[in-house]
Amino acid sequence: MSLEMKPGSRSGVKPNWISYRMSKRIVLLSIIIFLMFEKTSAQDPIFSQHYANPLYLNPAFAGSKKCTRINLNYRNQPFPVFGTYSTYSFSADHYSQAVNGGIGLSLVHDSQGGLLEQSQAGIMYAWQSSLSRNWSLSLAFQASWLNYRINPSRLVFPDQMPGANGNTGSTAEPMLQQPNSHNVDFSTGFLIFTHQFYSGIAVHHIGQPTLLNYEDQRLPAKFTLMAGYDFSKRQRRTHETSVKWSSNIVIQSQSQYLRFNYGIYAQAEQLTAGVWFRHSVKHPNSLIFMVGLKQVNYTIGYSYDYTLSGFSGKFGGAHEIGVLLNFNCAEPNMKYRILNCPTF
Repeated sequence: MSLEMKPGSRSGVKPNWISYRMSKRIVLLSIIIFLMFEKTSAQDPIFSQHYANPLYLNPAFAGSKKCTRINLNYRNQPFPVFGTYSTYSFSADHYSQAVNGGIGLSLVHDSQGGLLEQSQAGIMYAWQSSLSRNWSLSLAFQASWLNYRINPSRLVFPDQMPGANGNTGSTAEPMLQQPNSHNVDFSTGFLIFTHQFYSGIAVHHIGQPTLLNYEDQRLPAKFTLMAGYDFSKRQRRTHETSVKWSSNIVIQSQSQYLRFNYGIYAQAEQLTAGVWFRHSVKHPNSLIFMVGLKQVNYTIGYSYDYTLSGFSGKFGGAHEIGVLLNFNCAEPNMKYRILNCPTF
């Protein structure tokens, strides 16, 4: 994972103590804002490669690169009872001077063993501005369409079990009359950057849309806090580093679930490797190992979630693949600088 330099900024300049104090204050303020929200029991699909799918993490990442960007992601977690849990994601974003910011598109489909299907399609706009010589800001708004549906044929009730009333076929249980729902949803987010530090907050599902047309079943709002720091030491003459290091944290709260994610990346030449630790308030969840190949026009990353609860030994951990494609990467003649953002 690395942070790209802004066009026109001076590489190799170490942040002064004012910038360091400002970084700490922004992180502290972000945590306070994040903890002020009440947790409101459905969940969004989870991706382990957060920065291989940046628009899904925070819409404020839209247009944050000088290239037109396309991200493709696939996550698979085998399970012997309901079948395979699979999640697919496609996103694209582009910076436009005409709108002083980035525009983006995000598509996500999640299949939970063929029983529960979720689809999301969102468009977003991220307004970008420079706050000072070193600090920049991105504010974003996203509008989405959500679809949830249940396949009743995948449900098995007690009266369908062998020996239950002599019936192993149909069930007397009432079926859902409307196992399919469509909703409009809204999200927002912001990011603040220097050439080495970033921090931001995203709020998804502001209106908490209903699921399957039942008023008592809503998709809870999801709050995401993220921050990271690139502490690579650059050579004085070339301003390059042999190995680039960056540390990151992502905290997510949705319904009664609170997840902490800590990660560190190392990049040497075209190879990138990283490890993340994910846990709840009381229990460890996963160790996530990542490796990637980074080229000028594309990046490919693979990750494996090793479940610390012990289920990996029986069912296997989750596998995830991320592909990033870059287009139109010629240096533009812009009046202000494009924001940096982390990439894997």
